[in-house]
Amino acid sequence: MALHYSARPRRAVLRFAHRLTVGADSPEVVAKPPERYAKPLGCYALPLAVACLTAGCRPSDRPPLGRVEGTVTLDGAPLPAALVVFTPRGPGRSSRGTTDAAGRYELSYLRDILGANRGGHDVQITTSEDGIGRERLPVRYHAQSELRAEVEAGSNTIDFPLESR
Repeated sequence: MALHYSARPRRAVLRFAHRLTVGADSPEVVAKPPERYAKPLGCYALPLAVACLTAGCRPSDRPPLGRVEGTVTLDGAPLPAALVVFTPRGPGRSSRGTTDAAGRYELSYLRDILGANRGGHDVQITTSEDGIGRERLPVRYHAQSELRAEVEAGSNTIDFPLESR
């Protein structure tokens, strides 16, 4: 039998004696799990195979998307570095994109997935980063946005000609 010492000095505690056997050829202790803990490999193979096969068969959690791109202008000039956010009027997550130097944007649903939920959206456009910095647009385009858009299946081009007044 093996003695395992606890953290307290001078006190030996006998633990897991039913799991330990002494080797016949050597005096050392050899660990051997009892039979009730041992499971054959086949017990894990079938559930693993079923999980792998059905993972590709279930429907995706992602809703149907439509690709969205367009141009944002302010008083006829391209609006660079503006954040464009489409928030669905129904359930679902927002899609967002940032305009380039030419005022062009393309929406991303997730990091590597382009598009937006199909259906009606409230749109916000802002030039302020996280509320820090000077906002160049009137509140009717961001905080109290009046902008709306409809996303359909396939490719959508939605331009926003904004006015500063």
